[in-house]
Amino acid sequence: TSTSFVVVSIPTKLSVAESKRLMTELQSQGVSVSDVVINQCVEGSDANDDSSAEAMLAYYERRRVGQQRWINELNDSAAKVSATAEYQENGSASNPIVVTKVPFVDVELVGVPALAYLGSQYFQANPNLYYLMDQTQDDTRVVICGGKGGVGKTTTSSSLAVSMAAAGHNVALISTDPAHSLGDAIDMNLAGGKLMDCPLIGVPPTDGSLSVLEIDPSEALGQFKKVVDQLIGNPDDDTATGDGGLKNTLRELGEIFDTLPAGTDEVVALAKVVNLVKKGGFDRIVLDTAPTGHTLRMLSTPGFLADLIDRVLRIAAKVNNNAAIKMLITSAASGEEVEAAAESAKSALLSFQLQMWDLEDLFADADQTEFLIVTVPTELAVRESVRLLNDLTFEAPDMPIKVRNIVANQVLSDDGTDVEVFLSRIADGQVTAINELETATASMVQPPTVTKVPYFDTEPRGVFGLKMLADKLIDES
Repeated sequence: TSTSFVVVSIPTKLSVAESKRLMTELQSQGVSVSDVVINQCVEGSDANDDSSAEAMLAYYERRRVGQQRWINELNDSAAKVSATAEYQENGSASNPIVVTKVPFVDVELVGVPALAYLGSQYFQANPNLYYLMDQTQDDTRVVICGGKGGVGKTTTSSSLAVSMAAAGHNVALISTDPAHSLGDAIDMNLAGGKLMDCPLIGVPPTDGSLSVLEIDPSEALGQFKKVVDQLIGNPDDDTATGDGGLKNTLRELGEIFDTLPAGTDEVVALAKVVNLVKKGGFDRIVLDTAPTGHTLRMLSTPGFLADLIDRVLRIAAKVNNNAAIKMLITSAASGEEVEAAAESAKSALLSFQLQMWDLEDLFADADQTEFLIVTVPTELAVRESVRLLNDLTFEAPDMPIKVRNIVANQVLSDDGTDVEVFLSRIADGQVTAINELETATASMVQPPTVTKVPYFDTEPRGVFGLKMLADKLIDES
């Protein structure tokens, strides 16, 4: 049995960059990429061809007409949640949730100058975001940006961070998204997992600063598991003898670590955020998170990990009370090495446990931490955003996260005045992105099949909608 991988992308610069990075990583791990599927392609993106121009114009009209329904849905849901006691009693400020519409723009916003321009137009002078920009409000604030994949979370969080730096704040912009799109968005190489200063190019002189960090969640989780192994040994070590009950407990613990809930890796990585808050130096911290499901689980995981560490420490105490088992499990050369490794690991785990409690307190503090939902005005994206809003407000009464703002990206003008900008962007941007991805696949040892799936006038939902998508996918391939 052979395993192959299908990479799914859309014809934009950031999505193509992420897809190329994914294919390189898969190749390095010996995983075959059999196909690349590019969704949302406007058929014949050649603006000089009459039939192509007609198809693109029809595409524009469908999007423009359909989006208002979903903008209204967002506004209605925000108003309903804002009127509830759960929302109004969470934190000191009870202003209603506001939906900020960011229009479709004619270029992909990559690099600090472009992000600064976007922020200057829609965030910096936005009265609903004034409390984040105002220099007189210098208490540390944490803004978690989240939402469905592909709606512009990284662009929004980066632009918001640049805007706050331009307003005079010292800002830390941190990504916990395994896709690592932050470096692409600000046009910097963020390899190494270190906090880096980001030059505010294109920003008027300011006392503010911007530092950026891409956390590798899987690496952080690996380091956490290594510390646990140092303390109690490898649960899969069959050389250990003696206390069968203890061995079974160790194996059960190993199974827990093999099946940790999604979002755990991000929470482990976010220990760095707690350190940033405690050390000071930053009065604004912006988190660019993974798509919705991971983010929701991430917010509830700190308490789980703190309790898990309690269990690890109790087991460690049993291990360390039995010298024979301790020596066999840790495979240490001497008693001194065992003691040193155990004490070092115990200290690290206790410190991490305190960070988890601090992180839980930080998430639950509505006056310090808020969630900014990012979306686009389509049915699937808005429905997921509304579910996210309700989950954050009502589903975790012991730790509700305050949502103060929603940003809707890629909004077309109501009167159709942006039609030429839209068509030009589609004609130029899609062709360039598709060509770049096709060039990348052609250079591979075993080039995958590239299939371009056209944009549909309605979102394919349900059996019949998905059947239509499947038929088109097969036809194109």
